[in-house]
Amino acid sequence: MITRHLHVDRNKLGGEAANLISPSEMQRSQTGSKILKGDFHKTMKILICGKGGSGKSTVAALLASAMHKRGKRIFLVDADESNIGLYRMLGLDMPVPLMDSLGGKKGFRDKTKTTGITLDGPSQLFPIDLKLDGLPDDCIASLDRIQVMSIGKIHHFGEGCACPMGKLFRMLFSSLRFEKQDLVIVDTAAGVEHFGRSLDGQCEHVLCIVDPSYESIMMAKRVETLAREAKLPVSVILNKITPEVDEALTIALEGVTIIGRLPDNRSIFLNNLKGKSLDLEMPEIESVCDAIEHAWI
Repeated sequence: MITRHLHVDRNKLGGEAANLISPSEMQRSQTGSKILKGDFHKTMKILICGKGGSGKSTVAALLASAMHKRGKRIFLVDADESNIGLYRMLGLDMPVPLMDSLGGKKGFRDKTKTTGITLDGPSQLFPIDLKLDGLPDDCIASLDRIQVMSIGKIHHFGEGCACPMGKLFRMLFSSLRFEKQDLVIVDTAAGVEHFGRSLDGQCEHVLCIVDPSYESIMMAKRVETLAREAKLPVSVILNKITPEVDEALTIALEGVTIIGRLPDNRSIFLNNLKGKSLDLEMPEIESVCDAIEHAWI
């Protein structure tokens, strides 16, 4: 049932934790890439990260579309408080951010203050075992079996930092329960602040997107270090590559798990430039889908 702390017009709002899989529990596929192995009989929750401009949202949208075509139900979470382009990549309008549905940052702070919720305390703001259909309708944008939600956005000058969004994310994910074989994809803000906010602790696997730049290579190595601290496996997807770039990146990222190589695609570039949906085929994303599906074996 809904808690009394939410707006009356939000009356729809309010399992078992998946095992964390260490890098030592990863096995190599026939192609030689390390593939996550584990008991994900309920859900797979993947966090996508990387430096700004590496293509995180693009890969998240392509991956969601490709896995949807394989029959999966997708819950795509926009945990980036700045960018707003994820939705139009799927041909959707942006839904109402969950933070806004709670009255914005002020309303959220008031609710957490009155309920006595601490940073890592119980999520009294949401009911235990909250299902996706218990979230407000206007906070979800849907495309068949793909559901997309925004945690929150920065709207105004001087409104403060994005820390409340991180807290809201943790509280929501501590209550949400998914159906068997659901795939949850979390699209994060650029950089590694999500590690500091412990967003990654709500997921089972980290995917780092690497584009052809030194900064992206360094970011991938830093992500691997932080993921190791969180006891989370991390894999890399090379994005916007050419054969020459592929070789250079592979050498630079020696020892790092690479599960996908996405080419520099002019059509994707132009669609993103024009604000069009990415309703096109990307055969190279299938190796990433194979790696994810392998986790359910």
